[in-house]
Amino acid sequence: MSLAHWDGFKMARIGIQPLSQMLHRVGTSIHAGVDLRGIWDKEALRGSLGYRQQAALVRDRIVAGDTLAEALGACGDYFPSLVRDLIDVGEKTGRLDEVLLGLSQHYGHLMSLRRTFLIGIAWPALQLVMALGVIGLLIYVLGMIGSGPSGEPTDILGFGLVGGSGLAIYVMLVGLVFGGAALAGTALLRGWFGPAPLQVAMQIPVVGGYLRTSALSRFAWTLSLTLDAGLDARRAMQLSLRSTQNPFYMSTVDAVDQAILQGREFHESLRATSMFPDDFLDSLENAEIAGTPGETMGRLAEEYRVRATNAAAGLTMAATVAVWVMVAGFIIMMIFRLAFFYLNTLNDALKGF
Repeated sequence: MSLAHWDGFKMARIGIQPLSQMLHRVGTSIHAGVDLRGIWDKEALRGSLGYRQQAALVRDRIVAGDTLAEALGACGDYFPSLVRDLIDVGEKTGRLDEVLLGLSQHYGHLMSLRRTFLIGIAWPALQLVMALGVIGLLIYVLGMIGSGPSGEPTDILGFGLVGGSGLAIYVMLVGLVFGGAALAGTALLRGWFGPAPLQVAMQIPVVGGYLRTSALSRFAWTLSLTLDAGLDARRAMQLSLRSTQNPFYMSTVDAVDQAILQGREFHESLRATSMFPDDFLDSLENAEIAGTPGETMGRLAEEYRVRATNAAAGLTMAATVAVWVMVAGFIIMMIFRLAFFYLNTLNDALKGF
């Protein structure tokens, strides 16, 4: 069993931040002329226990004669397939340092987008957690101290949940809702149900804009890198489509590959899928006519990276508003619940006179 598995459990993938940092360190060292064994000797002393184990495995495989791509592949899925594939390209074309540094910038950009989203959503998410916590506290406390006409705990919120048992059920229900939402989001992005659900999501104005621009940015960047490295057209397109990490675009790999096999240009092969915007394809067509597809894709990658950043800001704002609406909804619901309870209590009291 490789060190990618230990203690009977499959190790999680390396995080984006340590991956970006590792790629930058290794790329800089290779550019400076340091041999791979020396680089990975140092890497085996850095980071978490899991990373050190993987780095030691990479070093050992390099010592045994493997290429860097082969050594990373021995770690299973610990390192992303895109990294392994492009490193293989870099080694075969003699541009390994450029590939590593380009990958470092790519993952650094992804990390920046994620950080922007998390920072933007942090405060409203905390407000939502506090609102849910207040409801749970009311279920427990008022269920324990309240007493109805027959001596039973008072369900002041009207949920049928009172006291400790009610709180336990409430926590379980909240966990199921949020866990289900997280699972659904993961399934959507990873294509567990095929590209159709993601295709629907991409029609939603704010969400779709972010998914589309970020995928096209990754596609253009990878295509630029692979073409500049001298990779053949089929392999370059396959890697570029997979690099989108979007099942909607990844589902076109076979169709585009067949079109290229038939002698079609890149822009013709992609246009036949009806999944790429006209301005993107027009730029690619002009670049192919001029013989500069790699350079043009590099510029498009940067353009779409800026668009993705702006789309991420819009998505963050939309998510923030959505959470605030949820918090406001909880507060309004609580106000009405408590008001009706108070009015019913007064009505019951007045009936006694």
